[in-house]
Amino acid sequence: MLIALDSQNHYVQADLIKEKNIKGSLFCPGCRQPVYLKRGKIKIPHFSHYQASDCFLFSEGETLEHLAGKQMLSQWFTQQEIPCMLEAYLPKLKQRPDLLIWLDQKIPVAIEFQCSFISEANMIKRTQSYQKAGYKVLWILGKRFKLKRKLTAQQRLFLYYHKNLNYHIFFLDTNHQKLHIFYHLIQFERNELLKSRNYQVSLTNKKITLKTIINHFETLTYQPYVESEVAQTKELLKNHQFLMRALRNSQSKLIDFQRVLYQAHHHLLFLPIELHLPIEQSVIIQMQNCQWKYQVVRWLSKKGENQVFTSREYVQNMMIQLLFYPTPLITKKIQQKELIRYLYFLETQQIIHQIAHHQWIVLKKLVFFNSEEEKLMELTKNTD
Repeated sequence: MLIALDSQNHYVQADLIKEKNIKGSLFCPGCRQPVYLKRGKIKIPHFSHYQASDCFLFSEGETLEHLAGKQMLSQWFTQQEIPCMLEAYLPKLKQRPDLLIWLDQKIPVAIEFQCSFISEANMIKRTQSYQKAGYKVLWILGKRFKLKRKLTAQQRLFLYYHKNLNYHIFFLDTNHQKLHIFYHLIQFERNELLKSRNYQVSLTNKKITLKTIINHFETLTYQPYVESEVAQTKELLKNHQFLMRALRNSQSKLIDFQRVLYQAHHHLLFLPIELHLPIEQSVIIQMQNCQWKYQVVRWLSKKGENQVFTSREYVQNMMIQLLFYPTPLITKKIQQKELIRYLYFLETQQIIHQIAHHQWIVLKKLVFFNSEEEKLMELTKNTD
């Protein structure tokens, strides 16, 4: 921990205190048990409990990354004159965020710099506890959670959504003192490969402030990933090969889906091309991309051509049929909006058309191929 209480009940900060100036004992702000100052060659100055401590708020063996990250963020907010408290203990919640800041006088923001594993249940419990008490909560991830080729189930817990950023996630690189905001996350069906944009902020650059970042993203206009027709076709062919291998290797998820398709007289390899196109909504849905899109298209097919349906009717059905990842930072309302956003995509494919506010008409059914050869011919005609 970086903050302790002295014998006069004043907060003292580990990197600012001098041992010769310590008068009397130091105490943990949470459990009020005695602590002592540690200064080493590797870790930055911090306070630690004595061995017999049973404090439930501060775990011993706090990593250098976690200590350094809290300190970096605290200094960054302080130099911007943003009110900031390190390791503020919240008695009513029995929780201690790494930092507590105030962007306005009304709503405090609890910041958690997460460097170690945390269970899904614990993360959700802590998040909901903050939210119910009226706090906003910002989770920033350490190097353990670094984005690679795929999004893990645990990384998805920390996803946020903003109308201009779409799905995004925060990382702090303490080695280079940089905050990374990965946004416009999109997931391909093939091996669930991930694509994103990265906004980097150097915490040592005094010209870049939190206000600068907020203003940048508030004025950011959504720019979808645009690929040439040839590049898109190549990706779709790779995706087709992935599905072939998955069926051959009897991947459980796809085999179950293939059974559903078989009962409807369809086949996984004969699905319409439109069901394989990558879209951002897939990041939060815990089903194969083509599977959940098939559920949507099947529901529309049952409606029939020239039939009208409402957004509400569609959303109610899909919220029952589709399985979502646990994403405690993304509300159910956003999930529903994302399902409606997929309708606009289908409109670009001339499958449906919006005729009034929240009213749509089915224009046509998607074409299912009769064979794999037929589908491959359609896919490869743009590569010649």
